[in-house]
Amino acid sequence: MELNARALKILTTLGRDPTCTNQELSQACGISPVSAKKHLEDLYADKVVLGVSAQVDSFAVGLEPIIVMAEVGPENWKTYEKSLDIHPYTKYRIRCFGNCIGVFSLFAIPPHSDQHIVDFMERLEEREIVREYKLVTPIMNILTVETNFDYYDPEKEWLFDWDQWEKALVNIEPQSLDRPNRSVLHRLDSADMRILRQLSKDSRRKSREIAAEAGVEPYHLSRRRKVMEKIGVIQGYRVLAGMHLLQLTSHAIIKCKCPVDTTYRVAAAVKMLPFQSTFIQTLEGFVLYTTTTAIDFPILVTILLEQCDSAEISWCDYRSSFRYWFYDKPFKDGEWNDDHDYMVETVVSELEEYIGGTNKKG
Repeated sequence: MELNARALKILTTLGRDPTCTNQELSQACGISPVSAKKHLEDLYADKVVLGVSAQVDSFAVGLEPIIVMAEVGPENWKTYEKSLDIHPYTKYRIRCFGNCIGVFSLFAIPPHSDQHIVDFMERLEEREIVREYKLVTPIMNILTVETNFDYYDPEKEWLFDWDQWEKALVNIEPQSLDRPNRSVLHRLDSADMRILRQLSKDSRRKSREIAAEAGVEPYHLSRRRKVMEKIGVIQGYRVLAGMHLLQLTSHAIIKCKCPVDTTYRVAAAVKMLPFQSTFIQTLEGFVLYTTTTAIDFPILVTILLEQCDSAEISWCDYRSSFRYWFYDKPFKDGEWNDDHDYMVETVVSELEEYIGGTNKKG
C-alpha cells in the first residue's frame, strides 16, 4: 500500500494525539467525522495502523525493567522465543545480529527478583538453548520517543537535517534523565491491572468493548483511566504502525560507553529525532533502540561514534519483533508474584513440554 496525503495527515494527527476522538481527528484533517472514521478503519485494515497502546510505567506499577542480550544460535531461536512467550514478565523481544547474534529482550520484574532472571537464563544455558547472555539494568527512567510523521513525505521519504541534529548534540546543555517514578502499587487493584492490559492492546477501541474485556463498568473505566494517567501509571500512548510501509526498516540496538555528560546530551538530542526510539541509561553509558531508514541509520551511528568512547551495534529483524501486552495475571492481593517457582521452574517445565511435543512432531 502507498500512503497518500490524506492517510499521512491522519497518521500525523494520531502521532500528536493518539487518543483523539474521531471528531477531533476529522477537524484536524479537514474532513467529516464519517470520512475520518472510514479512513482510519482502512489504515487498520491495511495494517498501516496496528493499534494505539497505553505505555505503562513499570516503576509506577511496582516493577523494574531489565534487559537481556542473549547469544542464541539460529537453530534455537524459536525455542528461546517460546521461553520468552511463556515467561510472565517479558515485555518485548526481537532477533538481532552483529555484536550480539541472538535475541534482545526486555523484562519488567518484581523488585529484587533479578536473581530469578539469572537462574532462568542459567537453566537455558544448561540446556544449550542459550550460549551466553548479558543483563543490562536501567538506572534512570526509560526515555521513549514517538514517530514524528511531520518529517515524512511519501515522494521524498524522510526529510531530516542530520547536520543540524549533530550541531545540537554537540552544543546542547546536558540534562539528567528523570529518576524512576515512585511505585503507586498501593493505589491499584486487580481491576486497574485488567484495564491496563486492555489499554495496552488498543486504547482506541470503544469504551464499552474495553470495559467489557476488563470486567468493569464503562463509568469505572473512564474514572480509573483518568486517575492512572494523573498519577503517572500511564505515561502516554504509542501509535503502533507498520513501519515497513514508512521505509522504517532499520531496527537497531546501539550500546554505547561514554561519560555521564555525553549520555545526558545524547538523551536530550534523541528527543529531537523523528524516529520511534527507546533510550536507556546504564552504568556504562546508554542503550539506544531505534527504528530508522536504511539511509539514515549509518549517519546516526557515525555521529554517535564520534561522541562516545565505544559502541556495540546489533541490527534487528523487525519481522521477528514481538510486543507483549501488559500482563495482569501475576498480580494478586496487592502484589506481584516473585516466587522462584513461578518465575523459573514453572516456565522451564512448560518449555520442556513444548520441546518434547515439538520433537514428537518432528
